[in-house]
Amino acid sequence: MKAAVIHQFGGPEVFRYEDLPDPKVGSGEVLIKVAACGINRYDLYLRMGAIFQDIAFPHVMGADVAGKVVAVGPDAAPWREGDAVIVAPGYPIDPGDWEIRPENAASSFEVTGTHSWGGDAEYIRVPARFVLRDDTGLPPEKAAAMPLVLMTAVSAVEKLGEVKAGQRVLVQAGASGSGNACVQLAAALGARVATTVGAEEKMPLCQASGAELVINHRRRNFADECLDWTDGVGVDVVIDNVGASVFEDNLRCLRSGGIFVNFGLVGGMKAELNIRDLFFRRHQLRGSFMGSLDDLRRGLALLRHGKINAFVDRTFPLKDVAEAHRYIDSRAVKGKVVLVPK
Repeated sequence: MKAAVIHQFGGPEVFRYEDLPDPKVGSGEVLIKVAACGINRYDLYLRMGAIFQDIAFPHVMGADVAGKVVAVGPDAAPWREGDAVIVAPGYPIDPGDWEIRPENAASSFEVTGTHSWGGDAEYIRVPARFVLRDDTGLPPEKAAAMPLVLMTAVSAVEKLGEVKAGQRVLVQAGASGSGNACVQLAAALGARVATTVGAEEKMPLCQASGAELVINHRRRNFADECLDWTDGVGVDVVIDNVGASVFEDNLRCLRSGGIFVNFGLVGGMKAELNIRDLFFRRHQLRGSFMGSLDDLRRGLALLRHGKINAFVDRTFPLKDVAEAHRYIDSRAVKGKVVLVPK
């Protein structure tokens, strides 16, 4: 099979488009012909060696896979050849953890394509229990754009954020893949949503996704804008996929007793916390990493019923994976970027 392979950590130039042996299915596994594979910012950090240093080379990344089953191993019911499927973008890689619920509470839970091979290839081999039927009715490139961000959004917004109708919610980076899914989900839950962008051309996407207030953080301070928007009270919930660089202002615009959920580190990993403010303002700080299969099912149902839309910025042939990574790194992306094997 053809695959986008890395043999070392580094920039986009480390990718090689080359031939690898076709995977062989074992007991409890299915082989999927990849129709499309979405790229997440996580992939960029993984490629650079910024997340794990113990990845064996050669390696194939890619978490968000839509495709069709082409081979079924023993004990892999109910799957059959020809079934359209979506691969769970994260699951426990240790079979001893497979009964843990929610799955992302397992110590061996990780993003698909981290240590095991992922979907940046023509085929991927996956444990059958971590495959879901693709009944979204969407083209593969749209279906493949959404699993990781849907799983993440349901966990961060609906479960940990406890977002409800009528609340005011700030979502950081609303034109990013994960941020946009969170904007859409919060709006679908009936919340009033504010979000941030770094360029004016990204504002229409956020507005179309249900954001009431879109703030260009390069021109205006988002905390000041959110406090004005809430008449000085502050937002009920902050959903943050950025990290340290916005931490202080995130808490400044959060109301007393409000919930702060973080699931991203692109803006840095270390921030100072004023314990006095935490104490007197009763802020609830919560960390979120991915989600469960039930979270994914919930997100895909919303996608199927049109409550959430898949916004694909661009698709790239698999052989142009390096160019796709450079495009994401440029921060010009509005929505998701997807690879299509050809």
